[in-house]
Amino acid sequence: AWFSGDRGRLTYGRAEVSIPDTHEKGRLETPSLWRLQFRASPDAHVILQAIAPSAQDAWQADLRAALSTCTRRDVLLFIHGYNVDFETAARRAAQFAYDLEFTGACVLYSWPSEGSTLKYTVDEDNALWTVDHFEDVLAGLLTGVDAACVHAVAHSMGSRVLADGVRRLDVAALPADAAHLREVVFAAPDINADTFRTFVRKFGHRAGRFTLYASSADRALACSHTVHKYPRAGDAGHDLVIVDGLETVDASGMDGAFLGHSYFCENRVVIQDLARLI
Repeated sequence: AWFSGDRGRLTYGRAEVSIPDTHEKGRLETPSLWRLQFRASPDAHVILQAIAPSAQDAWQADLRAALSTCTRRDVLLFIHGYNVDFETAARRAAQFAYDLEFTGACVLYSWPSEGSTLKYTVDEDNALWTVDHFEDVLAGLLTGVDAACVHAVAHSMGSRVLADGVRRLDVAALPADAAHLREVVFAAPDINADTFRTFVRKFGHRAGRFTLYASSADRALACSHTVHKYPRAGDAGHDLVIVDGLETVDASGMDGAFLGHSYFCENRVVIQDLARLI
């Protein structure tokens, strides 16, 4: 069974996702009624085929073994955003890593999103609740899998999880042979812009580089701006966040989709930029 949006204990495991040979970069292929496709097929669609839960020690051992066969002992840690269920998160993480042509191991951190547009406040609460678990996972990746580098990419509300996890990270307690937290990427972050500026000033030194992708065409963040009154860190235009210790990329106009919120994994230009960054 897949995981729901309900809270639970921290669980580790392996997810198997198929990417079709016909995959187009930036697309998350699903069945289309216009093409008379009534069920998902691994030959044409990105499909979550299986999940296999495991104990933390076994999971870390499997990840160590996988990294030993990679051309780079790097981990790509992906944190999804609001309104994303587990299945979609797994499919998106696989598509994103595949399109980046990432040669290390991809790890999805899936927090309990309701996967519903109308459950925004529930997702906000769960994004705060999950930070204790995320802190454990991040520390484990840095110290328990023999990785050389960890690159973290968070989207939308998932950026709150990543920011709070980095804020809590006790760098002084890490062993000398710990992996380097190298690239920390906030893609269209749904975080208060002023809070984010303060966060970068205080904690930017905890990673090799902080990078922000923002857009003035992001309708989802425009709604969040209205709800919260204050600008979001993922806004561009007059609200574009520029602060020492942060690389800011204005991706306005990069996404032709209605909401303009998923350009980091759907627009080829932005994907190429991220691939070069990581």
